Amino acid sequence: MNEVFERLRKILFPIYAVTGIMIIIDVPAYLKISIYTEQYLGIYLTMILSGTFLSTPWRKNADFNAVDLILAVLCIPAGLYLTVKYPWIAMNMGTVTMWRTIWGGIAILLILEGLRRSMGYSLVIVCSVFLLYAKFGSYLPGILHCRSFTLGKLISYIYIDPNSLLYMLSFGCTVGIAFIVFGQVLLNYGGGKAFINFALLFCGKAQGGSAKTAVVASSLVGTITGAPMSNVLLTGSVTIPMMKEAGYPPETAGAVEAVASSGGQIMPPVMGVAAFIIAETLGVAYSQVALAALIPAVLFYFATFVQVHMDAGKLKLKLIPKDQLPTPRYAWENGWFIIPPIAVLLVCMFNLGLPAALSAIIASAVALPFVLAKEENRKTYFKQLLETLRETGDMMVGIGIVMAMAGIVVGCINATGLAFSLSLALTQLGANHVLLLLVCAAVASLILGMGMPSVAAYSLVAILVAPSLIQFGIPAMAAHLFVFYFSVISNITPPVAVSCFAAAPLAGANPTKVGTTAFRLAIAAYIVPFAFCFTPELIMIGTVPNIIISFVLCLAAIFAICIALSGYWQYPVSMLRRILMVVFAAVILWPTNIIINLVGAALLIVLLLPDIKASFAKNFGNKEIVKEGK
Repeated sequence: MNEVFERLRKILFPIYAVTGIMIIIDVPAYLKISIYTEQYLGIYLTMILSGTFLSTPWRKNADFNAVDLILAVLCIPAGLYLTVKYPWIAMNMGTVTMWRTIWGGIAILLILEGLRRSMGYSLVIVCSVFLLYAKFGSYLPGILHCRSFTLGKLISYIYIDPNSLLYMLSFGCTVGIAFIVFGQVLLNYGGGKAFINFALLFCGKAQGGSAKTAVVASSLVGTITGAPMSNVLLTGSVTIPMMKEAGYPPETAGAVEAVASSGGQIMPPVMGVAAFIIAETLGVAYSQVALAALIPAVLFYFATFVQVHMDAGKLKLKLIPKDQLPTPRYAWENGWFIIPPIAVLLVCMFNLGLPAALSAIIASAVALPFVLAKEENRKTYFKQLLETLRETGDMMVGIGIVMAMAGIVVGCINATGLAFSLSLALTQLGANHVLLLLVCAAVASLILGMGMPSVAAYSLVAILVAPSLIQFGIPAMAAHLFVFYFSVISNITPPVAVSCFAAAPLAGANPTKVGTTAFRLAIAAYIVPFAFCFTPELIMIGTVPNIIISFVLCLAAIFAICIALSGYWQYPVSMLRRILMVVFAAVILWPTNIIINLVGAALLIVLLLPDIKASFAKNFGNKEIVKEGK
């Protein structure tokens, strides 16, 4: 039976990928066929549900059986009912029919079972709680009270309404598929190795070069894949052994990889799927979201670079041997083919203003002839193309089932008005304490992100919490980026740091130690979101001089905090000076007025003056200053 399912996956998953591409480029329009978007989504729902039951048995390591096949077949009418019937449904949206209730109920149950198989019980519990709340919330008191629904009306709303299940599926079947295709085309034809070679070329000769290479390579790959755990497994198999060989402790090697891989989702110009949802929610161009995210992303990676550099000095690590570094010619000859498709992607999105999904498909098409520049790609071109489509179909199923779950939750929230009630409660809670409200939002994002992918966590918290932040005068872009950042860094936040758990086996380290080290390395990601809520210049809102001043001040504060956490710059830093660094950094970041912030910066410079002198001495020859530093 397992062989039968394997054959079905090999046949169907490439078809799923091709169908998804056809949906994105709107093939029916070229054939003069007019259909509803929701009819597309019915096909997509069929594919992700059937694909889940074809790829994941009822229990881990169990064999597939006839029940799995029956459920996979049952998924077909559950999705295609929308495709066939939606023209009539659109004209009778408020009518609850028996067949609509039956197939809607079956679709919801299949989504829950698919979630259990692919993601475990945590998401099933979250989704079930919202479903139960939507049905029985009318019996609850206070702000949790909502109007009552009959079972048929609730199922019908979740199943067919464009603001429920279908709303989140629309992102999965457009932006989700498009960037999966783009990432798989580049990676399957050697793009991952090309990124690593370029990273080695630019960072390999520096102190801590192995870790800096991992940061650059993993961030580049991470911004293409948008999947932290997959990115850890993809690049970590190369970068983690390289860091360990250079002398980094196993937990540090694993943490650097986990942090860099997770940060790829917040690094412009290509961010995760959630960034496109932000643009759609705010009604702005994606380029505005990418621009707003630029400074926080730079601060995130700056903090990571500083700490791996300090750790390398503290541990007196050896440099990467020259014979292990690629020459510029080798890196260029084996990696230049990734540049044209990435350039095309950026031009299409930012210059031509094309939809992100279409831009990614165009860039993927441009990549296919360029990858033939590598001789090994020419030998296995069509085999790799088929494998690319198969892996795309597989990943498309994985992200689709999560988006379906998020759609159900969003539908329950919209139907019950929970978002308004909770927003009102949070507004009252933070009536005189905006910082408390932000902390609550951060904690909610972290907790939800620990149990579900960042795109689903962001979608949920953005509806529940972001409106209350906006009511307090926090810019809408800042509010949405705030919850997005915390949803992303939940991947590296103990105790459930999924990226760290993926990196730990590769590093041969304790997952808890990897998680605590990752928390330290990613400290900027926990601080900067609070900073840009009070200082919107950090997300490019304001005049150019104010943006530059705010950026430089925040850079100085993050630098000081990183030294305090590492306990080292040119020499070990005493505990008193480390505490003072944190205090002065807090003064710089505290949202009072620019004069106090500048005073904090001046005090920090005075405090760091011995270290600055030691740094100049180390680089320009006066070694005695370094020896005398305290």
